[in-house]
Amino acid sequence: MTVLTRRIFLKMTGLLAFATAWPGATHSGLLDRFFRSTHASRTVPITPNDEFYVTSYRSPPTIRLNEWSLAINGLVERPMTLTYDELLARPTVSQIVTLECVGNTVAGEFIGTAEWEGVSLRALLEEAGVSATAYDVVFRAADGYSDGIRLDRALAGDVLIAHRMNGVPLPLGHGFPARLIVPGHYGMKSVQWLSAIDVVAEDYKGYYAQKGWTDEAIVKTMSRIDLPGHGTTITGFRQTVEGFAFAGVRGIQQVEISTDGGERWELAALDVPLAPAAWRFWRYEWVVRQSGRYTLLVRATDGTGRLQTSIEQEPAPDGAAGLHEITVTVRA
Repeated sequence: MTVLTRRIFLKMTGLLAFATAWPGATHSGLLDRFFRSTHASRTVPITPNDEFYVTSYRSPPTIRLNEWSLAINGLVERPMTLTYDELLARPTVSQIVTLECVGNTVAGEFIGTAEWEGVSLRALLEEAGVSATAYDVVFRAADGYSDGIRLDRALAGDVLIAHRMNGVPLPLGHGFPARLIVPGHYGMKSVQWLSAIDVVAEDYKGYYAQKGWTDEAIVKTMSRIDLPGHGTTITGFRQTVEGFAFAGVRGIQQVEISTDGGERWELAALDVPLAPAAWRFWRYEWVVRQSGRYTLLVRATDGTGRLQTSIEQEPAPDGAAGLHEITVTVRA
């Protein structure tokens, strides 16, 4: 399990400042060593709960179900408070959604996909009756964290108040007893340990937005090479290169691979999409011409036709950017 606590997040902020002051450290230096997995492995479509990355504003709060409730207040005609049993009794919807931390580096490990089950946020807000003067919907957590999304996004139909993850009740580390799932946005918007929902008239800035991070938090297009692993030596002139790409609700239209450091690009084969807001797997059959050392890169085009940028950017303030690059040695 990959854990990102507030202490580590702040440590990352310090590393970002260092990387800015020392440009040579950005691509293969501190942040990559701090976050990126050092071993190669095939990503599975659904991330097991105990391997899904964990983030928290502080330590997970103590939740007593007989005392917990979810209040919906603010600019609504009919404020309501739901107990856990009342939440479970409501119609349940299920979605497969990939979440990525805004602090993830290019090809980093702070990303995972799960099947989330819960209640439609739109259904709850429609039942409460949102005022015409409403602008943002604010989500407050039992640990003091909060964040918000625009009302039109909250009413889009795909935002979920989740109470189950991969077929079981939410683990404590993932927001038990209820959390928000906002497809296509960085995980900072998917508030955990929900305790209250407030509909407000102003543009609400959450915890990280107040510290200079993105407020919109829309995920950038990313792609990753899982196999072969960086720095490995492989044998044989026919090799399978594989990995995944992700662009939130925009989806993935195309993935390309370069085996010569970016001089030429070839199309990879795409798997059937797992879900509209989930990562998409790809595969490329590489015919190697001769033994030697090779630099491989991957890039993706999202569903709108926009190509993933090759311009490198560290996570702050609105998510990392750039192309995943690995080096392998091929022997006959």
